[in-house]
Amino acid sequence: MPSRKWNIGIGLFFLAASVSTLIFWIPVDVETGVVEQERRSIVIGDAMAPTMVSFGIMAVSVALLAVTFLGRAVSGRDEAEFASGMSLENLRNLLWLLLIVGFSLALMVWTGPTLVAILQVVGSEVSEYRLLQDTAPYKYLGFSLGGFSLVLGLISWIEGQVKNRAIVTAIGAVVVLIVLYDVPFDSLLLPPNGGE
Repeated sequence: MPSRKWNIGIGLFFLAASVSTLIFWIPVDVETGVVEQERRSIVIGDAMAPTMVSFGIMAVSVALLAVTFLGRAVSGRDEAEFASGMSLENLRNLLWLLLIVGFSLALMVWTGPTLVAILQVVGSEVSEYRLLQDTAPYKYLGFSLGGFSLVLGLISWIEGQVKNRAIVTAIGAVVVLIVLYDVPFDSLLLPPNGGE
């Protein structure tokens, strides 16, 4: 049963990757802990985001393995449907997925710097983007446009059409992430600015 083997392989790989990230990579590579105490206040450390992501990957991996070992059919389909291996339809879907994610990440990374460069060319007195990456509205540009593109693109690709509900969901997802991730914390930068 090829799909069962793939599920087990993927689940074990990401489970091992998340555990090794938590045990080895984060403690060695990240300077601060999950939570740090500065003077009399408690602040989120640099290890918070990768630790939460690693726990999320671990939880999904365990869920995938549990469902696979319990023998539930994938999406209610018969295993024989998956026995033929990779098809052209699979490759086409994978290509669409990579295009949507790649385009959205490119928007996220390049929107802010490109806009600042354009503003500088037309004579606006704007600093370089590196100095503006924690300044509104510049810090929201790439994250908002790239995040909107990613959520809308994936929903529309799965549903086969662009719907108003998908547009509202994409806007809502970006706004909620900004409110949860950026507003409460002075020391965190929205992606992709935090990596620079």
